[in-house]
Amino acid sequence: MTPFHLLWRRAHRARVLGFGAALAFASVLPTVQVRAQALVPLGDFDICDFCGTLRGNTAFLVGRSGFGTTKGEFVLINAATSDQDVDRDGYTPGINFDRLYVSRIDDFANIEDPARVIRGSELALQDVPRPLVNGNQNTVGFVINIPNGTPAGRYRGSITVQDSTRAIGLGPNGEALRVDRFFVEIEVVPDRGLDLVQADSAVRATSLLLRGRPGQTVSGVVRVANIGNASLTNVRFDATDLVASSGTGLRVRRERISFSPASLTNVAFGDTSRLTVTVRIPPGLLAGTYNGTLIVQGDEIGARQIPITLIVTTPGDIVFETNPVVGRAGDNAVIIFNGDPGSSYEIRIFDMMGLTVFRSEPGLQVFPGAVGTGGDVIAAPDQAVRFSWPLVNGRNEAVAGGMYNVIVDVQQDGARRQLRSKLMVIR
Repeated sequence: MTPFHLLWRRAHRARVLGFGAALAFASVLPTVQVRAQALVPLGDFDICDFCGTLRGNTAFLVGRSGFGTTKGEFVLINAATSDQDVDRDGYTPGINFDRLYVSRIDDFANIEDPARVIRGSELALQDVPRPLVNGNQNTVGFVINIPNGTPAGRYRGSITVQDSTRAIGLGPNGEALRVDRFFVEIEVVPDRGLDLVQADSAVRATSLLLRGRPGQTVSGVVRVANIGNASLTNVRFDATDLVASSGTGLRVRRERISFSPASLTNVAFGDTSRLTVTVRIPPGLLAGTYNGTLIVQGDEIGARQIPITLIVTTPGDIVFETNPVVGRAGDNAVIIFNGDPGSSYEIRIFDMMGLTVFRSEPGLQVFPGAVGTGGDVIAAPDQAVRFSWPLVNGRNEAVAGGMYNVIVDVQQDGARRQLRSKLMVIR
């Protein structure tokens, strides 16, 4: 330790002990120094405070879970003169230390929770202690490997160095000779991680599947998992509209999707929390598959997204995009209904007198899908039809305002059905 560092220690003791006690200590210090700075048999080496990366007798390192820390360095000094005796515990000229090694590594314990440790075996020396020649110094580099899953926080331990051929002894001031140690404090930085797992297992959830009939309320469960090394806070949930895969444009609006709980204040390290997703299926919704996205996000972490698939299982009747439809605004009547892929359908429209106003062309077919030459699916088959009627009769004349009966002949679930509904046209 240099004279500057001794003065620093004196100032520190003055702050801790008070002025009177510091004066008393200062009056004794020269005697202690004279006695300590003595020749000692068999020599001594020191780990220098405030040398290398040490601040005092502690190296402060930083690292992430699953990686190594920043590099630390400690400096070994073999004092041949009193000026080189940095610890003021004795020196000896002419003695080398040829068998220095790390004799003990105390586990690095979490300061707030000592049960959590980074094992001392995770120490990795980058420079093996070389023979320490008298009057010289060696710098030794090291890192600490931080295992995966190590919780964020501060960890503290110590490293001891000695010589395997020279026994430990006591110096004139009672301090141990030929052995020294320093402390290491590791800051494991937060590395937050969020995932979604299945409701009844730790298997990752890749999607959420719901089934129901029109007018029903259906629910599904996933769990929010903390896969990082720090608590998750302010976890929030959202979803997109669920859009029909058939290309009809039908959708279940976001407003019909809810979450329980609405948010999560905290998900502890290594823990999971249950999330229930509820969808209120609109009455009269056509059967088919409706796809959207579940979005989960917390503070200081990116969003996790998985698909939501809603299967509406019962074929519905005719659905109109707008009813009534205003003809004078140039609108078309959009008629939507379920149909088996590849099957034929026919649409007929009658006025209230029972006279045929419109009849679709023969040979119309529910889109069966498309497959490439290699057998790859280019386009998935439709499960519904979206038909646009321009509000004209068979002679391409605009129909009058009033109520019309719409009849659709179509195949659903392998059976032919006749669907009926009424449409109001306003002129």
